[in-house]
Amino acid sequence: MTPRYLGIDYGTKRIGLAISSPIGTVHPRPRIDRTGEEADIGALVGLVREEGVEALVIGLPHHMDGAESEMERQARSFAVKVAAATGLPVFGTDERLTSAEADRILKVQGKRDPRARKARVDSAAACILLQDFLNAEQKGDPIA
Repeated sequence: MTPRYLGIDYGTKRIGLAISSPIGTVHPRPRIDRTGEEADIGALVGLVREEGVEALVIGLPHHMDGAESEMERQARSFAVKVAAATGLPVFGTDERLTSAEADRILKVQGKRDPRARKARVDSAAACILLQDFLNAEQKGDPIA
């Protein structure tokens, strides 16, 4: 059985979410529309408790050359706060191009309306980054 992970596609306006099942499948969860860090973390804590999550995975948006971006620094800072609030480890994973891939997949699935895709792209990106993490042979150490 695989531990239950919560995947987080961190953004300044929205947070995409995905959760893994005990058999390792990944499912989207409704995104969080950012209202404030305290409220956002509170929503994550509630989901963690409700779903029996054992660890979290946050996407780290490196620059294309692999260098750390400002958004990655923000995601790492957020990860530390989430780890403190949940008492769970937070792993980082490379999320370059996950939103573009998620948008492409949604188009293939017939979501032609840009507004319909926008409503789902963040959690779809969280699914991709969480699945990539689960598929990786080496998980690495938690970042928080």
